[in-house]
Amino acid sequence: MTASTGALHARIAWRDEFQVVGEKIRFDPSEGTPPAENDIAKLWPRFSERVPEIGNVVGGAYGLCLFGPDCAPGRPFDYLAGVGVSRIDDVPEGMTGATFPGGLYCVVTRQGRINEIGAAFDYFRSSWLPESGYRYRGGGVEFEFYDARYRGNEDPASVMELWFPIEPAEAVPIVNRVASVFVHVSDLRRSAEWYSRLLGLPVIEERLNGGPVYWLELPGTHLILDNDAANRRNPDWNESMEPRLMLQALDIDEAYRYVSERAETIGGIERHGTMAYFNFRDSEGNALMACWTAEPSPDGDYASSGPIEARIGGAFVDVREVRSAAEWYNALLGLPLDETVAAQSVYAVPVVRGAALLLDGNRRANGETFTERFYLETKDFEAALAYVTEQGFRLAGEPNDFPDLSEFALLDPDGNRIVVACMK
Repeated sequence: MTASTGALHARIAWRDEFQVVGEKIRFDPSEGTPPAENDIAKLWPRFSERVPEIGNVVGGAYGLCLFGPDCAPGRPFDYLAGVGVSRIDDVPEGMTGATFPGGLYCVVTRQGRINEIGAAFDYFRSSWLPESGYRYRGGGVEFEFYDARYRGNEDPASVMELWFPIEPAEAVPIVNRVASVFVHVSDLRRSAEWYSRLLGLPVIEERLNGGPVYWLELPGTHLILDNDAANRRNPDWNESMEPRLMLQALDIDEAYRYVSERAETIGGIERHGTMAYFNFRDSEGNALMACWTAEPSPDGDYASSGPIEARIGGAFVDVREVRSAAEWYNALLGLPLDETVAAQSVYAVPVVRGAALLLDGNRRANGETFTERFYLETKDFEAALAYVTEQGFRLAGEPNDFPDLSEFALLDPDGNRIVVACMK
């Protein structure tokens, strides 16, 4: 969705988690000083002189309005003038480092002098928002973004962006987050030992007490090994019902109603104590799970003893038509479609945290019969390759080297294909 009026242009965009280091002040908008003369305008030159002190800068400047939960319009708030960084460490004295979660935004692009900035705020609140089908997202961060297009406060050709946090007016009961990835196995102990050895972790014996699953609460996205023992006793079950991944449901009954209107469900809701779930199919027939729990399992603190990180970097879903699959997933999760990425062979559905959700068209396009479940990351590709070779893991072909990453694939005891990647 995009809209324009005069020198203003609005679009909906997802912003991944980002980090900023900068200088913070308390700002009182009730003073009524023009934007070119207020305390924010005075802050920027002072901060700009200190930018060279900041490490790991990745480009772009941010003016962040940090509204507290009780901040009313027109009341004082914290303002952070900063630059984007790849990581926060060794923050200069007198500055602040902060991480902001991913979220959905209305981006208003404006051109003109800084004293005319009020028109952009009025346009968003009075014109765009009431007609958009979205509402302001409380708890989000509102910010200005400056890049090379901004030529100074008094230059009428200066271009800047204002990012306003939003969410669908009708709440979406499914979170855009891969809560868990499933690997379906035949021998739970054998698989638990295999994956634990790969990740440099000890086997947790109490989780091998005869139950159908073994799980690891890896950071952001958990790993579930499922032997489907109970399912195989059901004559109405078949392997096409095995879910590839689990999405987080905020309310299981509302999520079931919502998904039933948009997808084929596989059976009804299964309720077990403080958790409940149901399975459904995406637009291409891949089985997924939506799960709610009253007591979410916290992420574990897993320190790998080997060169492969104990964290899932991305979960794959094989698709034939990347664009149509991306449209379906984004519609389900209340997200905008990125037209540029939708034309590529892999589409990354935005997630609030955890593993990337990757709609992969390469398998079908290349006529390949295998599937890849997920990928793990390593910071040392040669060490990771040497480790799996020395440990006797089975490689699925030769390593690959691409402009943005190097990778190799492994086959677990059941032939499930797992990728290990080193990002460049």
